[in-house]
Amino acid sequence: MTRTKHVSKDWSSTIGFLFYSGALFIWSIYDFIVTDKIGWQMPILFIGLAIYLWSKVFKYQKSVKASLTDRR
Repeated sequence: MTRTKHVSKDWSSTIGFLFYSGALFIWSIYDFIVTDKIGWQMPILFIGLAIYLWSKVFKYQKSVKASLTDRR
């Protein structure tokens, strides 16, 4: 018998991140044009990007470890 695994993709975090990053990026560009200063939007965007990418790496590593233990 062969085992088939159902891999579900969670697109909600990706869509939420795209909205979050797009809104902050547009807001930071607008604020830069109006005030000629980079506000708090850009650092918040970069911190959010780092957290999002770290969580993706952590989730991928967790799934790889789980697949390796399933093989044994």
